Amino acid sequence: MTQAQQTKREQIVRCFRKLYEQGTINLYEGNFSARDGENVLMTPSQQNKETMTPEMLVVLDAAGNVLSSNGLRPSSEARMHLEIYRLRPDLGAVVHTHSAFASAFALAGMPIRSESAELHLFYGGEIPCCAYGEPGTDAVFAEFERYFLRERKDAVLLANHGLVAAGRGVEEAFSRAEAVEKLAKTALLARLLGGERPLPDGASEALIGRWRGDGSI
Repeated sequence: MTQAQQTKREQIVRCFRKLYEQGTINLYEGNFSARDGENVLMTPSQQNKETMTPEMLVVLDAAGNVLSSNGLRPSSEARMHLEIYRLRPDLGAVVHTHSAFASAFALAGMPIRSESAELHLFYGGEIPCCAYGEPGTDAVFAEFERYFLRERKDAVLLANHGLVAAGRGVEEAFSRAEAVEKLAKTALLARLLGGERPLPDGASEALIGRWRGDGSI
């Protein structure tokens, strides 16, 4: 194992543990993965995040075959992660959480929409909500081609379930999961305060244009 591979393993475990410490996931829920060359490093199923080590990560090939596991099983959501990598070669890490505010939108079957400049600039104006699919089955990612590929989203809600976020690397995927949870929370709090102040005329289009790459951030 190279030093770079070891570092990536350590990043996954560190960020996964941070999500637990933040209350974004419980002790045994959620999953995290990252590309490792042609293969994928995947968090193991039902393992305590406080005692998880880099050596416990499971190595899968692109088809989902286990190449190395130390006797552990990969997350039951591994195929969901692999589908994102198949659709988006530019993405190098994926995280799935059950964070409270994002999951509240998912339970309601609602995309996260708000007048937040950040939501427009970094997420194209909304975090969409996929139709329900039974956890651990291919139905979970039935709409990923639409959202991750055609609409170039990097984060989606899973109806009645939770959040999936992806990034070019481990820390970016972690950061996006954090950011989406905060956007969901602030959207709900603003509504409790009586509603959101609309962006100025033309601001939404300008920000989304920059997200699409029409301008610079």
